[in-house]
Amino acid sequence: MNTPNLEISAKLVMTLRDRAGIPMMKCKGALEATKGAHATEDAWIDAAIEHLRKQGLATADKFAGRETTNGGLGMALADGKGLIVLLGCQTDFVSGNDVFKEYVKSIADAGLAAGVADLDGLKAAPFSGNTGVGGTVADSIPGKIQQIGENLVLVKATALTGAVVVGYNHGGKIATLVSGTGDAAKLRMIALHVASANPAPIALDRAGVDPTVVAKEKEILLATPELQGKPEAMRPKIVEGKLGRFYKERVLLEQEMLLDNEKGETVEKYAKRFGLTVTGFVRLAV
Repeated sequence: MNTPNLEISAKLVMTLRDRAGIPMMKCKGALEATKGAHATEDAWIDAAIEHLRKQGLATADKFAGRETTNGGLGMALADGKGLIVLLGCQTDFVSGNDVFKEYVKSIADAGLAAGVADLDGLKAAPFSGNTGVGGTVADSIPGKIQQIGENLVLVKATALTGAVVVGYNHGGKIATLVSGTGDAAKLRMIALHVASANPAPIALDRAGVDPTVVAKEKEILLATPELQGKPEAMRPKIVEGKLGRFYKERVLLEQEMLLDNEKGETVEKYAKRFGLTVTGFVRLAV
C-alpha cells in the first residue's frame, strides 16, 4: 500500500540524482519502482539507490556515511584520548553562532575530563560551562536553550583512546579522531584524510566491516545484469573479486591516501612509509 504523504517531487528526484550521480529520468523511474510504505523520504531514497544498484545503474551512494542533523561538532583532545560531541539544533544559522560553537566545545572538554565513552556518560558528566554554575551537562541545556532561543539536543558522543590520539574538526561540520603510534603530525594527516574521503571509511580494515554490510553488498552485486548474465557457478568468484573494489572504497587502510601522499599510495602504505601504526578512527558529520 502506498503512503499518501510521500509523493515524487522535483526535490526528491534531485536529491536522488545528487546521491546516485545518474540522470534525473532514471532517478524518477527508480522512485516509481520503489514507491511504497516508506516511513520517511530518506528511507525511500535508500530503497531507490538499492534498486538502481541492482539494475547496474549506480555504483554507490555518494553520501554514504553522512549524517543530516542540523548542529555542530565539538572536539577535545588530551594525551592518549579524544572525544567528539554532536549537538543538534534547529537551524544552520544557530550552528554557526559563536555562542553555540563555544558551548559545544565546552561540552566536549567536560566530557573528556570526565572520561566519558558515550552519550549517556556525557549527559551525566559534571559541567560548569562559561557561567560557573555546577550540575551536569544535561542540566546545562535548558538554560542554553533560553539563551540561544532554539531547541538543542545532545545527539552523539564518541570517544577514542590509544598511545597517540589526534583529531581534526572542519568548521564544526566534520570531525575525526585517529589513534595509533608514531609522529602525531603525520598521524593527523590521516585524520584529515578520514574527514575528506568520499565515500567515508566505515572500518579500519576488512575484519572490521559489519558482516551485514558485506552481505547486502553481495546481494546487490548478484542482482546486477552483469552477474545475472554469467554462469551461476562463476558468480560467487566474480562477486568476491568485485568486493575488492568495495573494500578499497570503504576500508580506511585500503583507501588511496588523499594528502601528503605518493602516487597511488594507500593509507596503509603511507603509515608504513612514516613508521606509523593506525589502531582506530571515528568520524562524525553534520
